Amino acid sequence: MINSEPILSVVVVSRNDDHGGNLLKRMQIFVTGWLEQAKRHNLNSELIIVEWNPLPDRPGLAEVLKWPQDGGPCAVRIIEVSPEIHQRFRYADSLPLFQMIGKNVGIRRARGRFILATNIDILFSDELMQYFASGQLTSGYMYRIDRCDVPSDIPEGVLVNEQLEYCRANVIRINARGKTAILNEPSQPPVKPFSVVRSLKRRLRELRSVMDVIRLVRDSCIHAYKSLYIMLIWPILYGRPLHTNACGDFTMMAREHWLALRGNAEFEMFSLHLDSLMCVVAHYGGAKETILPEPMRIYHIEHAPGSGWSPGVGAKLLDERLQTAGISRLTYGEVLRHIRRIRWRRGPTIFNDENWGLGNESLEEDIVVKADWDKT
Repeated sequence: MINSEPILSVVVVSRNDDHGGNLLKRMQIFVTGWLEQAKRHNLNSELIIVEWNPLPDRPGLAEVLKWPQDGGPCAVRIIEVSPEIHQRFRYADSLPLFQMIGKNVGIRRARGRFILATNIDILFSDELMQYFASGQLTSGYMYRIDRCDVPSDIPEGVLVNEQLEYCRANVIRINARGKTAILNEPSQPPVKPFSVVRSLKRRLRELRSVMDVIRLVRDSCIHAYKSLYIMLIWPILYGRPLHTNACGDFTMMAREHWLALRGNAEFEMFSLHLDSLMCVVAHYGGAKETILPEPMRIYHIEHAPGSGWSPGVGAKLLDERLQTAGISRLTYGEVLRHIRRIRWRRGPTIFNDENWGLGNESLEEDIVVKADWDKT
């Protein structure tokens, strides 16, 4: 019987399949970092790892990862979703892990007052961990944060302080609301009122052919239309844009919000955009978005291009992989249609039935690290 509850439950999904390259290295950095920092900041928490569809010819995560003998204020639970259950889902043969359904498994069984849905290759800044432990978390909010991407050669076998120092000095890109800033490249200046007209006049004086004029006018009209659409029409149709950039790595709410909304939409497809849809559902379901500011940060350890979404070539490789395998995904246009319906409905949108998160299944669980607060 549990006599107390943690402040925060951290939910991730994984399996021992080397997804994205050096998976166990990235997982070990994440696990060790969280446990070390939770102890330093005295953060009563639990780390829930949903091991989805484990491979029969490889050892499980409880065996291959290193665990401390004393978890201090953090417990670690591994909940297994068996290959037999996995086979019930569409695309089971070509998609070995259903990330959002797996997160729902952990969210439904979490014991914390707040639940953070994240991924297995994340490091948290000390300022963010201190905020978690400060008692300032409040129901009624959906907490989001910018994600900083760092190289995969982050040092192993050192204290988390050294790893965080490496991350601070080696940020590749920052995924903020509405944009991804790639560092060390010149950023474009903001468009000022009437700058398009002035630019058009200046360019016209430089042009030499009629076709150049036609192309410039066309491009300028398209740019002006997009700008007006974003400023005038978008707010009417979709409301204020939420911070959905890299939201699968950090979406945190009070447990009652997750339970009332029945977690992420359990569409049987690749997880692209499902995390964004969850943010929209939460926002219009009563959990107001708040973005945690600097110096609070999360650092995402880079994985192989195409194993997940990343800007540029990574997005192209992922799209090719899904098309080759014939795996469905939620398109951006479909997301926008969902946003319109949710916004105009003005109330909670529930995508799942009462058995969400495999609620009707008795799943095998292993407590690999016990916490001080966990009195059984």
